[in-house]
Parts: sequence; structure tokens; C-alpha cells
Amino acid sequence: MPTRTYRPIHVATLASGMEVTLPLHEIVGDRDGPTLGISAGIHGEEAVGVEIVYRFLTTFDLNGLGGRLLVLPVANPLSYATISRVTPIDGGNLNRVFPGNPDGLLTEQLAHKMTEGFLRKIDYYVDMHAGGAYPTVDYVYILNAEDLSRAFGSRLLYRAKETLAGTSVSVTRELNIPSVVVELGGGDVDQSAYVRRGIPGLANVLRTLKMLPGDPLPPPPQIVLREIATLRPHHGGLLLPEVTEMGGEVRGGQVLGRIVSPYSFEELEVVRCPFDRGIVVLTQLTPNVVEPGIFGFMIGNLATAES
Repeated sequence: MPTRTYRPIHVATLASGMEVTLPLHEIVGDRDGPTLGISAGIHGEEAVGVEIVYRFLTTFDLNGLGGRLLVLPVANPLSYATISRVTPIDGGNLNRVFPGNPDGLLTEQLAHKMTEGFLRKIDYYVDMHAGGAYPTVDYVYILNAEDLSRAFGSRLLYRAKETLAGTSVSVTRELNIPSVVVELGGGDVDQSAYVRRGIPGLANVLRTLKMLPGDPLPPPPQIVLREIATLRPHHGGLLLPEVTEMGGEVRGGQVLGRIVSPYSFEELEVVRCPFDRGIVVLTQLTPNVVEPGIFGFMIGNLATAES
């Protein structure tokens, strides 16, 4: 039977007296193997990743585990508590400041503690993300571990030309740690379908690494995107989506959504598909209040995709 230990990492103490910790779980198998790190909640509004990790560790049978799991279910407890993308103390985006600074802003201190106490101690890495409180997303990055990215089982993958600096995977890639970033779920809708996909997705990564017994399940037919356009509105107001099928194909110029004023009822902006043949990677499944510059839609270019 695997042994489980809870090893919270102290980060700081707030003026209220509250201790800020990183909730690290260690699960050690009964045979040799690598260390897989799994994190979620780097952005606190991406709550479904936290649930996937929770249900995976509390419901999935890990008997026969080889090696070790290091699991950080809530990487930014303060942003998770406030359902926010950023740390409320200083407004920092945790996934833009890695490897952090032990003497910097609180967000930088969080990144430093996560780097030293978690990222530097693993052999493989899976980082769970989601669309957020309102948008819903569904794809997996191909970074430096294509077999693991494919093993998670998502239909859409993204082979990005470059990744943003300051992310947790910028640290692991520099350390030559095979890494996977999963973007799954989110939005003001029932998340149970995404949870049901996330649990076997993580299990299949472990099987691919031979950390769990049994052969990994083959992935479904997959499309690898090389180009994704992120469409951010220039006007705030009420966003009325017209395309809500995740993974659905859209054509050039097709209306994805409209932003209207909830006050004057004036149509302020029309968001359209930028590619002749596109596929929906992120969308709004419900009418939402939006501000300029938020994630409105993400559309992949099928003309340049790998089938």
C-alpha cells in the first residue's frame, strides 16, 4: 500500500496572523520509480483543476504505485480563496514570476518556495489549468514530453512555438524535466464532465510512465494545433456568445459573440473567427459580464494543424 504524508511548506505569515502555506502531499509507492509532480490552482479562479486532483487522490486506486507522487493541489491559496487569477495581497500573477524571489513580493515568495520545495524535487511534471471563472477551455500543451501530453487523452493539443516566461514550466523545462500543461474546463457551468475526464487522464500519464500497472489507454484521434489566436474584447459589457460548442469548427468571419451595453442596449463589438477554418479552443458557454482585455475566445487554425 502506498504511504501518504502531508508536508505543508511555510511561505509567510500575514498581518492577520494567518499562515500562508503550500499544501504539499507525498504519496510513496511500494516499488521503485520516478517522482511525478502534479500541481493545480496556480490561478485561483481555475478551481476545477483543484477538484480533479482532490478526487484523483481520494477516489482512484493507487495500489501498485511505483515511485512517488508530489502533489500541490492549491499552488496559490490566497487567490483560490478569493476566486481570483492574481494574489490579492499584491496583484501578482503567480504564473508569470517563476522562479520567484525569496525577498520579493508575496507572489514572488510563493513562486520561490514552490520552485525550491516542489519543482526541483520532481522528475516529471503535470500542471493543471482551466479557463477560469467564466471561460471554458479544452486542450493540452505539447512542450518537451509529447507522449505524456498525448496520454492525457484530450482531442486538441497545442505545439506552441514558445511559452511565456515566468511560468512554472519555464523552470521545469530549464531543468530538463518532461512537463505537461493541461487546460481543461472552467466556466460558470457544471464541471463534472471535466472531472470525469481529468481523473483517468492523470492515471493514463502514470501508466505511460509505468508508475501504475497496466498498459496506457490509446488516445482518441488528436489534432495538434500550431497556431491559436486569443481574442480579447476591446469593450466591456455583456458578452452574448453565439458559438458554444467546445472543439467545434468555425469559418472565417463567423460571429463568435457580441458585446452589448447592458445600459443602452447598444451593440459595442462583434467578435469573429480570424481564420478561414478554425476550431474552438476556449469559449464562453454562458452570457457573461466582461471587461476589456479578458479571455474572450481562443480559436485554433486548422489550416496549419497536424492531424
